[in-house]
Amino acid sequence: LLLILIFILPSCQEEKRRVRPTIQKEANTEDPNEKKKESLLNVPAGAVIEDLILPYYNDDQKKVSLLTIAEVTVADDIRTNKTILKGEHLKVWLFDEEGAIRSTTVISSADYLVNKEQLVAKSEVLMIGSNGKFAAKSKGGIFSLTTGQAILLGPATAQFKIPQKKDIKAP
Repeated sequence: LLLILIFILPSCQEEKRRVRPTIQKEANTEDPNEKKKESLLNVPAGAVIEDLILPYYNDDQKKVSLLTIAEVTVADDIRTNKTILKGEHLKVWLFDEEGAIRSTTVISSADYLVNKEQLVAKSEVLMIGSNGKFAAKSKGGIFSLTTGQAILLGPATAQFKIPQKKDIKAP
């Protein structure tokens, strides 16, 4: 029996060496954002996370949006069998193509749909443009964090600052 083990063990070690690089290559091809999303899905329901920050970048590694949540409670949606993060005291920053802040949004509570990477607010939403040219307040909204787009749900009010017309004097 000992003699058989002496011959089998080295061949098993050789087999491990051949298999291991293949597994490592497969692991390296995975998208790092997918790994982060998977880790959020593996948190047990009822867990509370404080001060969560979720940045989103486009394919050129430019900022698209940034979500900060003061307190998150992990919940499972029984109807869809999906994980939902229920957030309190959220802020969303949307960026323009150059990476400058386009708007800042404050939300009292919202659900973050992990699989869709969307934020669904059913509470008061206050959105302010970075240049002060607009402000909007609504009773809810849907934010696509991967595209930097938002839809405010009514009833809503908006205020726009229109620049004064300058009188042009003839020469």
